Amino acid sequence: GHTHYVMQIEINPKDPNTFATASLDRTVRVWGVTANLAHFTLEGHERGVNCVSYFGGGDRPFLISGGDDSLVKIWDYQAKACIATLEGHTSNVSAVLFHPRLPIILSGSEDGTIRIWHSTTFRLENTFNYGMERCWALGVHHESNKVAIGYDEGSIMLQLGQEEPVMSMDGSG
Repeated sequence: GHTHYVMQIEINPKDPNTFATASLDRTVRVWGVTANLAHFTLEGHERGVNCVSYFGGGDRPFLISGGDDSLVKIWDYQAKACIATLEGHTSNVSAVLFHPRLPIILSGSEDGTIRIWHSTTFRLENTFNYGMERCWALGVHHESNKVAIGYDEGSIMLQLGQEEPVMSMDGSG
């Protein structure tokens, strides 16, 4: 169904029979595991879409996407509509996720920043830049406030609520 590369696939934690794909064809598509065609397509990014993540908590039917247009978009997948666009990154958004325990959204970009947004108001809460070049990956520990970040020049783990990294793996070790 996509007309360009698929950059990420995410299974819906509320319905393991559906999943979303992010593609450089500028779309997010939602699929059923037994279907050959997408259930529907979400369009709104001006350039390719690199990443997608579902909201796993509560009852909000949301997913988030990040693209080469430097934007983060929040989608209501039941209404099939973009409900918010988060602006602030100055380069391609390469990783997005809803934190499973905290009311925040995290986004990472090739501009080297990690941005933390409130998941209800969609307001920018904080920006981090550790000078490790482009951010490529984000991960969370589901039982704590720890967030792992993968960069060109290493990895770092934060415990949200503190200013100091829990650990860092850069060129100096």
